[in-house]
Amino acid sequence: MLRLRFLTGAIGLSLVLFSILSGRPFFTIFVAVVAAACAVEVCRLAPGLHTRDPLLILAVLWAALLAVRHQFAYDFGYGLIITGPLVISLMMLLPVDGRRRTFVDWAWATAGAFYVGWLLGLWDGLYLLPSGRSLVLFGMLTTFAYDTGAFFAGRAFGRHKLAPSTSAGKTWEGVVGGTASALVIALIIRWAIILALGSFPLSPALVLGAAALVAVAAQTGDLVASAIKRSGSVKDAGTLLPGHGGVLDRFDSLLFTGAAIYYYTLWVVA
Repeated sequence: MLRLRFLTGAIGLSLVLFSILSGRPFFTIFVAVVAAACAVEVCRLAPGLHTRDPLLILAVLWAALLAVRHQFAYDFGYGLIITGPLVISLMMLLPVDGRRRTFVDWAWATAGAFYVGWLLGLWDGLYLLPSGRSLVLFGMLTTFAYDTGAFFAGRAFGRHKLAPSTSAGKTWEGVVGGTASALVIALIIRWAIILALGSFPLSPALVLGAAALVAVAAQTGDLVASAIKRSGSVKDAGTLLPGHGGVLDRFDSLLFTGAAIYYYTLWVVA
């Protein structure tokens, strides 16, 4: 299982790096596809939603649109992309197509679209900022460093449960190991980017601050996803990524770290 996890992770990391380094529109397409895949997994946790349900299909398309909203003008990106699907989804509560949907199903679909689409879209917004490609590369690799460090530290030393009622496998030892990994790798990434490109917008002190923020956000995102999956009475959100589970299981941390790095850049760096 561990070998399969490594193989899937290596392939996934290659795709992530390719999308970041290839520029637009590759990264934007990557974000939209990940948002759509995560939305499918979240919406399928709803008791009354099935894969071919028009409400689920709408939620998936909505998540993808929200994820690329920064590519459009403000009025369209923050107006029509929100208002249009919201109105249509509410109309789907009416049994005009022969289906009787509950408000719970609507809430799952709407929340799923916003949960993954809005938050993943902040990575695309970060990419459009000055030095955005470097910041996205830094943020994602630091997140992966935290996840990897937390996984192995938890397996090797985990004794004290972090949130047993939400995720039985998470430990405080994992948090410490993940945080240490994020801090070290963040400095290495900064050095590598400067070596390759000649500059990086964050000083060493700001890098360490960003890495600490990423550690908190990554763990929070993981626990939130665990709580959502527990609400749907499942352990993994899907089976698309062998050794990891679903796409949401692999990208749950990034949903929160994208927001952390995006606003850290706007409020602290800019």
